[in-house]
Amino acid sequence: MRYTLFLPFLLLLQNVQAQTSSKNSGAIDQVVVFLQGAQVTRSMPYTLTPGNNRVVFSGISPDIDEKSIQVKVPADATLMSIAHQPDFIREQSQREEIVRLEKQREALQAQLDREKNHLQVYTQEEALLTKNQDIGGDNNGVTAAALKEVLDLHRQRLAEVLEKQLLIKQQVHTLEIELKKNASQLLVLRQQKETPTSDIILDVLSKSSVSGKFTVSYLVKHAGWLPAYDIRVKDITHPLDITFKAKVFQQCGEVWKQVKLQLSTGNPADNNVKPVLHPWYLRTYRSYEEMNRVRQLQRSLGNNEIKGRVLDHDGNPLPYATVQVKGKTLGTTTDDKGYFSLQSPGGEQTLQFSSVGYQRLELPARSGFMQVTMQADTRALEEVVVTGYALQGKVTGVSVQQEKRVVRKESSSVISGVTEAYVATTFYYDIPIPYTIEPDGKPYTVGVKELEVPASYEYYAVPKLDKAAFLVAGITGWESLNLLEGEASIYYEDTYLGKSLLDLQSSSDTLLVSLGRDKGVVVSRTLEKDYSRKRFIGRNITMSRSWQLGIRNNKPVPVQVILQDQLPIPGNTDITLSGVSYSDAVLDEPSNLLTWKMTLAPGTEQQQQLKYSVSFPKTAIVNID
Repeated sequence: MRYTLFLPFLLLLQNVQAQTSSKNSGAIDQVVVFLQGAQVTRSMPYTLTPGNNRVVFSGISPDIDEKSIQVKVPADATLMSIAHQPDFIREQSQREEIVRLEKQREALQAQLDREKNHLQVYTQEEALLTKNQDIGGDNNGVTAAALKEVLDLHRQRLAEVLEKQLLIKQQVHTLEIELKKNASQLLVLRQQKETPTSDIILDVLSKSSVSGKFTVSYLVKHAGWLPAYDIRVKDITHPLDITFKAKVFQQCGEVWKQVKLQLSTGNPADNNVKPVLHPWYLRTYRSYEEMNRVRQLQRSLGNNEIKGRVLDHDGNPLPYATVQVKGKTLGTTTDDKGYFSLQSPGGEQTLQFSSVGYQRLELPARSGFMQVTMQADTRALEEVVVTGYALQGKVTGVSVQQEKRVVRKESSSVISGVTEAYVATTFYYDIPIPYTIEPDGKPYTVGVKELEVPASYEYYAVPKLDKAAFLVAGITGWESLNLLEGEASIYYEDTYLGKSLLDLQSSSDTLLVSLGRDKGVVVSRTLEKDYSRKRFIGRNITMSRSWQLGIRNNKPVPVQVILQDQLPIPGNTDITLSGVSYSDAVLDEPSNLLTWKMTLAPGTEQQQQLKYSVSFPKTAIVNID
């Protein structure tokens, strides 16, 4: 039986005995919330002793990405290794709200028991008063005055007892309702799956006693934020007031209590490898299903990411197995559930799988999802080869290239002092006051900034579809506002009009924001029957239409209006269009879209006329209207 032990492993065994250990959850200093995911930064003061020190950050979310762990250690100390492992023994501590509700339930139950005891006492007294109605014995005479006094006393006390019972029953009913509410709320909170915590373990070597602060940061997946807006318009003579808000949510298992938030427009979940075009070969397929399957395969190859899971011979997940691209330094390890993901350089590659106690395995890299089964190595009982590895860690710095303070309005709904910085391809918004974000998945609103934006206002009307005028605000230079796409709540003339969308993808030089209907501008579209007729000519039918379009401005200020309608487009040579008249509208020939632009003074109205005739065979059915 042969044993081979490398020197680093022997040194590690010697140092374990002298190793000091500290376990603490540390404090959350800052959370950078991305559109998907969040980076949590914790710190913990610690005094190192000479030799090996083990520092454990406990109570960490199990939802972390191991590749994202970064560590900063005190000066004059050397970080030897970083490890992350789940802690299945200690589950996440119950949230403060659950503890408070449980204490409230105990207090309500105790009060309910006392009230029921009081009710029982008064019920027994009522029974005693009702039963003891005989006054004196057979040989004892009772005067009328004494009898009246006794009856008055009996009546008074019985009335008091019954009144007490009524009050107690009402109090019992109220307490029972409160207990039901308490139980319902506890049931909702406890429906969340209790997950184990995890630990981040640091092995640190120090030559002397050193005091300092350890800082660790890591990425959690089930978190993020969504942009939202409040857009207010006093009237069309005033600029837009835009309130930019963030709805922050997380379900990573940690309570972010009074932490400093930084919102980022970045998304770590995005694929960061540039796309590569592969040769495009034309070939035939047996079916559309086969062709679509091949297309999906080609798209997945373009992602340059290999995902899979490693199992043992019994089908159990194999944690911390090594996955490496053969002949390259690219590699990763499986997580505690056996899953892995690896960026591939593209092309045909071979993956090497290895784990202590299992036979080494080589497989060609495949797109999609790979499921790999490793077999136990029988030689592992006869030969042990241990290699020591050291992982150096450091906190990645962020270099701010440009910082711009946005001109904003004073507002009670948005915290002043929010700064925004541009770093490479991402914007960061620093929130100056701490927030508490519970891990319940609910959106917590965080005010970012409020802007007063000059805008031009126009009314859009398409009476063929909707006999209403829609107010639209046009914003030029909107790129400098650093906004994101999101849902907007619209308030016009101090009235809530509903929801709209801040659509940045389809915007050009001018960002158009739909502000909803305005009843101060009246739109009409009527069919003029005198000019609309049906005529039979030979084998064809000619149908004529004349529409009267009207716009009236009932507002006290001039308005700009864009009115749109359309001409039909013949679908084949049997259908012809003639007798077209649309006054001074602009015609878009490919779509036959008609656009009138006009300015209406207060209290004025303009009329536009649209005429056309359509000819088609008598036997045909045509959608003339």
